[in-house]
Amino acid sequence: MRSLPMLLLAGALSTSALGACAPAATIPPASLTNRLTAPRQIVRVSNHSWDEIELSAMRGGSRRVLGVISGAQDATLFVTEDMLDVDGRLQLAARIQGKPTVMLMQPLRVPNGNYVDWSLENDIGHSTVAYFPM
Repeated sequence: MRSLPMLLLAGALSTSALGACAPAATIPPASLTNRLTAPRQIVRVSNHSWDEIELSAMRGGSRRVLGVISGAQDATLFVTEDMLDVDGRLQLAARIQGKPTVMLMQPLRVPNGNYVDWSLENDIGHSTVAYFPM
């Protein structure tokens, strides 16, 4: 039987190890983004599942793959004007690697000076999207 101090130490170590696995995503400082010439949106994605998820931008019914986010990781994406729909709305898509089903985010018009936060949940159908001021 383990002693209580050993169990508490094991719990503290496992908690700190879990926190180290998925660092919090940060919005890049203006000094890194102000040199971009095309209008853009900043999208912060948090993958709360263990699956690798392929992220795409939708425009006029076609998909443009932006990249893959690993399980339990965060990423920051830059979406340029040519990835926005013709009316200026942003629509992203997510697909679990190896599966055919694509989950579409609702088209969203993001006000200037705001960024998009997309939280991908373990059940991808329960994912949420919002925008916040930078």
